[in-house]
Amino acid sequence: MTMKGRVLLVGIVMLAEMWLVGCGHYNCGTTFGASSCSAGNSGLNQGNGNTTKGTYLLIANAGGIQGEVLDPTAKTINITPGFGTVSTPGTNNIPGDWMVVAGGKFMYSAYSGSGLIFGWTLNGTGTITAISGVTPLSALYLFTNTSAGTQAMVANPAGTLLFVLDQNNEQVDVYQIGSTGALSSNPAIIQLPSGFRPYNLAVDGQGKFLYISNIVGLLTTEVAVYNISSATLNPPVAMTLQQMQGEASGTYMIGTRADIATFDNNLHVMSINSSTGALTEVGTGLPTTDTPALVAVQPNPGGTLVYSFGFGSTIEGASFNLTTGSLTPILGSTATGISGEFDPSGKYLFVVEDTSNPTVLDAFDVSASSTLTTPLANVPWAPGAWQTFDTQ
Repeated sequence: MTMKGRVLLVGIVMLAEMWLVGCGHYNCGTTFGASSCSAGNSGLNQGNGNTTKGTYLLIANAGGIQGEVLDPTAKTINITPGFGTVSTPGTNNIPGDWMVVAGGKFMYSAYSGSGLIFGWTLNGTGTITAISGVTPLSALYLFTNTSAGTQAMVANPAGTLLFVLDQNNEQVDVYQIGSTGALSSNPAIIQLPSGFRPYNLAVDGQGKFLYISNIVGLLTTEVAVYNISSATLNPPVAMTLQQMQGEASGTYMIGTRADIATFDNNLHVMSINSSTGALTEVGTGLPTTDTPALVAVQPNPGGTLVYSFGFGSTIEGASFNLTTGSLTPILGSTATGISGEFDPSGKYLFVVEDTSNPTVLDAFDVSASSTLTTPLANVPWAPGAWQTFDTQ
């Protein structure tokens, strides 16, 4: 996840999307949070031994990797007990660009400014441990990903594959994720057609297909589909989806166009062909009041909530019909934000309010109310690539 500017200006859509991705290629600051907590906080559900059940957040800010924890009982977001600051040597004090949690067990963070990928194991206490051979892993092609979008690095749902786009070589690098979280030293290559400049990646909810959008100037013109099991790439088709996410059943993909030519104020729902992965639009899309730049789709099985984040910082929610693929607006929300992400359980939606430094991160309990009015908790926040994860 990354971050984005709140105002849509013709001619700077690319810069705005970098901000939404989490910090893009800008030095967004060194502060993470502004609160403290003690290990004895009684609001979290305690497991056996030193395992703490809860919802945690990680951020790759300019000072290294930082951790925080949501306490829904106390209604706070605090520094994770025992976390400290995990250093990222060689990153030149610049925030990470992309972060991915794979299979709920491992986390990877990529830095375009230094051409490095770091990897950690996620511990039951909300802390992380460096993965041998990945911290760091040289990935010099990241230097050239200067116009990559919010999802330049994604994992399959099983957490066995890590996909990273390489704009300069017009390809996607595919790393095998081992049982310890180690990445294959020689990634497989998905070679894209000449002139296809990859921009965003997405995997369907069942992990069968990888979707690759391109960028021409400021717009997407094509989307390519890669069959993961057969390792074959279908020819790109004309399509304008820039950023998209799949719902858990693997039946639909939901995306945004961010089209400054027509100011496309719609969320688009695409059905997925189970054999080929081909996308077919369902209906004409859900009208929005603000041009949507990013979309967050509830990730848990049976999850039916979708939220878009517009260039004007407007958050618009919808309930998703898993049978018909239709979206029904959720009315009454007053929250604003530039980007957002569900925790893996789908119970909480985390929202970055704006691009100020530091900004504020809000947590909404969408299991209690899908209307975003009053956050359950919030905390000062320094932008950088970030992810949530749950411990059981």
